[in-house]
Amino acid sequence: MTETYLRVRNLCVNYGQTAALHDVSLDLAKGGRLAVIGESGSGKSTLAMAIAGLLPKSARTEGAIEFPGFSHWPKLGKDIGVLFQDPSGSLDPVMKIGDQIAEVVMTHERTGWIAARVRAVELLDRVRIPKALSRLNSYPHEFSGGQKQRIALAAALAGNPSLLVADEPTSALDTVVQRHIVNLLDELVRDSGLTLLFVTHDIALASERADQIAVLYKGRLVEWGSAAKVLGQPEHPYTRALIGTHIALDTPRRKRLAEIDASALQ
Repeated sequence: MTETYLRVRNLCVNYGQTAALHDVSLDLAKGGRLAVIGESGSGKSTLAMAIAGLLPKSARTEGAIEFPGFSHWPKLGKDIGVLFQDPSGSLDPVMKIGDQIAEVVMTHERTGWIAARVRAVELLDRVRIPKALSRLNSYPHEFSGGQKQRIALAAALAGNPSLLVADEPTSALDTVVQRHIVNLLDELVRDSGLTLLFVTHDIALASERADQIAVLYKGRLVEWGSAAKVLGQPEHPYTRALIGTHIALDTPRRKRLAEIDASALQ
């Protein structure tokens, strides 16, 4: 029987009078890969940040988020790594990248500074930053967007987390770089046996990389299950509408793009 890593039960998140999530319940198995999909404003990032423990103080929550394998709430950075959408916002612009990664290692692995710097080189090599040793003293602005996201990934992995939460990690990158980052992320997750929760608006990415898919609509979980079932036999009209809006290179030409009719989903 597959061990449950994460359990979310009847989770509600409100910002004042605005409900961001309402009555969301789902499970994530240890070593599993869950994609959370939906339109902008559907509550995807709110769910991810709630699980990571990064909601703002203004958020009011109800329900439960549980980690059955832990006797305590997992520690951010050590047990849970987070990869954000914008790598420029994740990295300190006035701090050398080697120091940023080494600082995470020192904080969570209790090593000395030299050992932490050695580990930083290993992590930069692992995320395929060319000439990692000679780039330790470089600053974030000296790297491309794709390289900065790789560095942010190295920092997210520096504490040896068991869960990686990735909030639209490729949406700020061009298409070619997106594919490289996705392939790298998938490889690292599989090699490390990590549990992965990733937020995406890309249905193709979800279908390729996820074991399970959760579909959010206006803060509600409208569908959740195996990727094959959710995308191959969608039950909710919103899921079907999302799939209908997906455009690929082999999509037949049509005069008008598909639209989601919100009135039909009420």
